Amino acid sequence: PVFFEVHGPPPTLIIFGAGHVAMPLVSLAHDLGLKTIVVDGRPRFATRERFPDVDELLIGIPSEIAATLSYTSWTFVVLTAHDYKYDLPVLKVVLPARPAYVGLLGSKRRGRAIKEFLRDGGMTEELLDQLHVPTGLDIGSETAPEIALSILAEAVAVKSGRQAAFLKDRK
Repeated sequence: PVFFEVHGPPPTLIIFGAGHVAMPLVSLAHDLGLKTIVVDGRPRFATRERFPDVDELLIGIPSEIAATLSYTSWTFVVLTAHDYKYDLPVLKVVLPARPAYVGLLGSKRRGRAIKEFLRDGGMTEELLDQLHVPTGLDIGSETAPEIALSILAEAVAVKSGRQAAFLKDRK
């Protein structure tokens, strides 16, 4: 008999925006074994003090950095900046690259507006359907760590092709 054990790179979480939700998102992802990358244009926010567990901190224009990164079926992307001027250019790069998951922090109203801007710019419905906004599962999240948990839970469910539900209700 022959046995194979396949080893590949770890799944990667790329976070655009070094705000308050990004910090627990990095910590939780690190604990789950994901490689983590934080991208932000503000050096005072993207620091090792705020992100001690992060694998890479990239400081600069987010859309330009987004264009230099690699996206695979093992890449999760979350945008936490809450700023159209950063989010739209990043989404124009990331969505066509088809990572495993793309989540955008914000309300349904903001999500509709972002999708409308992208649609008006020529993005297809197929690509827009990949965008999860608001990002995360509805678990009653209120704090930044709870929001981070809901985002990672949704990303894992999407990657696994599962509908998130209570395990006790699974047939």
